[in-house]
Amino acid sequence: MKLIPQLTSVILAVLALTGLATAQTASLTLDALPNFDNAGVPAARLDTVTVTLTPDSGPLTGARGATVGWGFSVTWQSNAGDKLACTGSRLLGEASALSTGYRDYIGILSGKTNGITGAGETWARSFVLNRSGVGALPIRSTALPGSGFVGKLLLTFNVYDSRGPDLGETLGSFEMLFDVTVLVATEDPVDQTITFASIADTTYGSAPFTVSPTASSGLPVTLTSLNPEVCTVAGNTVTIVGAGVCTLLAAQAGDTQYNPAPLVTQSFVVAKAPAAVAIAGRLTQIFSGAPKSLSALPQPGGLNVKLLYGGDTVPPTALGNHFVTALIDEPNYQGSAENFLSIVRGVSQADWKTASFSASEQANTTISGPQADPDGDGVSNLFEYALALDPMKASAAGQPKVTRNNGVLNMSYVRRMDVSDVNYTVEVSSDLITWQSGAGYTREVSATALDSIREQVVVADLTPLSTVTTRFIRLRVEVVASGTP
Repeated sequence: MKLIPQLTSVILAVLALTGLATAQTASLTLDALPNFDNAGVPAARLDTVTVTLTPDSGPLTGARGATVGWGFSVTWQSNAGDKLACTGSRLLGEASALSTGYRDYIGILSGKTNGITGAGETWARSFVLNRSGVGALPIRSTALPGSGFVGKLLLTFNVYDSRGPDLGETLGSFEMLFDVTVLVATEDPVDQTITFASIADTTYGSAPFTVSPTASSGLPVTLTSLNPEVCTVAGNTVTIVGAGVCTLLAAQAGDTQYNPAPLVTQSFVVAKAPAAVAIAGRLTQIFSGAPKSLSALPQPGGLNVKLLYGGDTVPPTALGNHFVTALIDEPNYQGSAENFLSIVRGVSQADWKTASFSASEQANTTISGPQADPDGDGVSNLFEYALALDPMKASAAGQPKVTRNNGVLNMSYVRRMDVSDVNYTVEVSSDLITWQSGAGYTREVSATALDSIREQVVVADLTPLSTVTTRFIRLRVEVVASGTP
């Protein structure tokens, strides 16, 4: 039979929540508890229990990762020889973010070794882990220093007759409630360091990449580019935006637990990207006394190219071979190419005539005259000379050709690069009377070198065949005075 005793008086002195080292004391007087003797006649009795709870120093303060608890003492007065046992403890209002859970060791001990007997006896216990205490509160290692909570500690007691908890009858049970405060100890911030691995050199145009500096505290590291014209940073991703030296600054500002980390930098070189360049134009040009120049085609397009002729930016005029260098030296690209520009004495029509005909043939204008056609292939000597053909050997090879391409007429012909006394003009007409050429009428599509003295030229008519009834295209050549010395 178990009865809840009558609580005739309860005195609870509440401990202040901060700064006090005094104890909390609660007293209960239990009256008229039944006596289970053989006669069955209750005897007058008066049982008094006084429990004193003592913090270590005011509110309980523990370091992160430590275990804390309270000390308490019990004074038990019984005029009937009743026995008392503390059977359990429970923490109310516990903060889960601060602790890993209150542990009750009274229940494990079943109260048997926690009992006290006769009048005036006292009993003291402390809440210390790894000792025979009644409970412990482990504080999380992740708890915030200076944080805490206010709760209630509930102690449960059983009263037994004089035979005790092993053989006796349970006369009743009661609880006592105490105010408790737990604080996480404040900590002086500790030092931390940043580990930042070196970064390999790279080249402009390379893909974005990530870096992973870490702090010994485990706190996030902030990255900043000290050269935003070379590299930018978003989070841990580095993007190359120019050539040069990129320096990244890693910082960790610290918090309540850690001091700011010493700044760490890592630098790497971003090399200029390689660019291709091709020297364009006629590498063999005829002397005329005027400067002879070339051009350059960079890749990627739009880059500036410096052309040097024997180390000079001024194009040459003299006969001979001139060393040409094309240089790209832009902020983010570099490249070069080399070749030779040959300025040669041009072949004249008189030179060609001497090389192509015997003395007697030269004297006979029906054979060597400009309009003569000694090989009978329908091409006059003037055209044979302009097209670099053999006037004494009939052949269709090397003669101008007309094609239809992209809806317009195209003229393809061989143009000599070793003469200075021939003008080549492609003309177009719709009636064979009026002939037109140049801007608005024709356009040179390409000029491809065949060898050192000839190039294949393609010229397009600008009038679509769909807009006219008839269309004609022709090549006109004209021999002029030579400027060759």
